[in-house]
Amino acid sequence: MPDAVRDPGATAEGEDAPKAGIQDLQDFEFTFESSTLRFEVDSDEMSDIASISDISLSDSIQNYPELFGRTYHAFRAGSYAFPNDELEQERLAFQGPIMKRLIDGKLFFTPISTSDPPRFILDLATGIGDWAIEMADDFPKSTVIATDLSPIQPIMFPPMSDFTLKTRIVTSQKYRTDRWDFPQKFDFIHTRTTAGCWSNFETQIAAQAFEELEPGGWFESQEVDCNISCDDGTLDPSGPLVSWISDLILASDKLNRPALIGATLKEVYERVGFVDVQQRVYKVPLGPWPKNRFLKQIGLLWGANILQGLSAFSYHLLHHGFNRSAAEIEVCLVNVRRDLCDMRIHSYQPTFVVWGRKPYPREVR
Repeated sequence: MPDAVRDPGATAEGEDAPKAGIQDLQDFEFTFESSTLRFEVDSDEMSDIASISDISLSDSIQNYPELFGRTYHAFRAGSYAFPNDELEQERLAFQGPIMKRLIDGKLFFTPISTSDPPRFILDLATGIGDWAIEMADDFPKSTVIATDLSPIQPIMFPPMSDFTLKTRIVTSQKYRTDRWDFPQKFDFIHTRTTAGCWSNFETQIAAQAFEELEPGGWFESQEVDCNISCDDGTLDPSGPLVSWISDLILASDKLNRPALIGATLKEVYERVGFVDVQQRVYKVPLGPWPKNRFLKQIGLLWGANILQGLSAFSYHLLHHGFNRSAAEIEVCLVNVRRDLCDMRIHSYQPTFVVWGRKPYPREVR
C-alpha cells in the first residue's frame, strides 16, 4: 500500500462516532502485577464493591505527586509529563473513540484476524486501557497484556486481559540497557498516542518490539505529532497557537521526551528490521472548519479534545521546561483557546499510522 495523505470522508460520512467497547463487565476478572506485588480480584467477588477497598498497591505507586492541582504518575515520577487524574482519564476516554473513528472505525490496520488470532498481544502505555479492552473483546482467544505507569484502568476487565506494571517497560536513563522481561514472545505489539512518553522511540520501543515479537509478528503505532500545520495561510506563524505548540515541543526536547515521533516512524520501523512496512497519514482538523462532513465531525471532536487537555498538556512541560507559574501558563492559554475556537484558522495535526512485520529467519539475508 503506498504512502498517502488520507481523506476518509467519502466512506465514513454520516456514521455515528464509535463508542468504547465496554459492555457487560460484571463478570470480568482484573489482574494487576508489579515488580513487587501481584494480586487478583476474583470475578465472583465483583458484586461486592466494598471489597475493592481492601486491595492496596505500594505507596510508591499510589502516592501521586501534585502540580498546580493536577496529579501525576508516582512510578518513575517525572518521566511522563501528563496527569493521571480523573480529568485526564475522562479526556483519554473521549480521545480513544476519535482515533478509532479517524482510522475507519478500526482498532488496527495490521493484517490479523479472529479466524487466526494472535496468541499474545501487548499494548504499551495503555492509559485507561480502552484499546486493550476492545482487543480482548474482539479476540477472546488471545492473551492481551497492557502496560502503564499508573493503575488508573477500570477495576473490571474482560477475561484474558492482564494489566501489568513493569519496571522495565517505561524507565528513563536505564531503559537503554534494560531488556523487557516478559516470559513469552508476542504476535502483535501496539502503541497509540505515546508521543512524549519516550526519550528514544527507536531504541526503547521499536527495536525492543522487534526483539520481543515472534517471527511473522506485527508492530503497529498510531501517533499524533504535536506540531500544528496549515495549508492555506490562515494560521499566524507568530500567533498564540503556534507559539504555544513551539514551547511544548521545545520543553519536551529539554526534558528528553520528544513530542514529534510520527513523521519518522516508517523509517524507524525499517531501520530496526521490520519488513512490509506500511504507512497512512491523516490530517486531523482542529475544529469543525472543513467542508467535508466527516472531517468536520472529526475536527469538532478533536478540537474539543485539545481544548479539554490544554492544562494537562501545558502545566508540567511549561513549568519544568521554562519555570513558568500556573498563572503565567493560564494567561498564555487564554489566547490559545481563542485561536482554537476561531474557525477562520484552518489548522490541523498530522497523524501517522505505521505497521510492519518481523521477518522469518529465511527472509533475512
